[in-house]
Amino acid sequence: MKYTIEPTTTTTKALLQKQGVKQKPKAVWFAYPMATFVTPDHYNDELEITATEVVAYGAEDCMAHALLEVCEELRTATDCTCTFGHEGGYQIVTILGDICSKKGKPGDIALLRDLCPTMQAQALCGEGRALAGAVLQALDLFGPEIEAHITKKSCPSGGCPAFKTYHILVSKCTGCGKCIKACEDNAIMGKPKFVHVIDQRKCIQCDLCRKACPEGAVVRAGAKKPKTPPRPIPVRRKK
Repeated sequence: MKYTIEPTTTTTKALLQKQGVKQKPKAVWFAYPMATFVTPDHYNDELEITATEVVAYGAEDCMAHALLEVCEELRTATDCTCTFGHEGGYQIVTILGDICSKKGKPGDIALLRDLCPTMQAQALCGEGRALAGAVLQALDLFGPEIEAHITKKSCPSGGCPAFKTYHILVSKCTGCGKCIKACEDNAIMGKPKFVHVIDQRKCIQCDLCRKACPEGAVVRAGAKKPKTPPRPIPVRRKK
């Protein structure tokens, strides 16, 4: 959740309380010129806040995706055209975009750690240096969560759209076949009066099946997946 704030000296905890945030976020981002993440173990530390915008991230928010948004915002906020500020920022955003869209490669994290210190030292604009610093800080704070997108091909928080999957609930499916007709990739198995099953290897997450289902049986899931059978089974009789 994004908030607009006034420059002041306070703690992150007090700031969140003032904004009416009841649940403790897993991280808070203070926008440029502070350009820093604060985690719960430092919520009671006093800060001189010079940012006018703060973002609180909950358990359902993905920090890889959050970092991508932060870097995109910092990159577009500057007119700097120097090699390290402009091109370095472009490369970082591209790498993070791949990580958040299931295209991350094993060497991506090492590449970011190599690129960012050089960018911090050589970029001519403050936003470029802040971008590099934010990436290094995020890798230190949220490394396992970010790396899981590459090593496990999963988004631990379920926040990345590319990692969400579609499922058909046994308790709601009537075996009507409307989702099968809507699917253009033959990713749904089933026949009349049998609970249909989505083949995750074929599904391209187009959302057509969910829109076609009159029973609300097709759901989109993040980190927590509903239990579904591996193959079609007879529809349960309704009471």
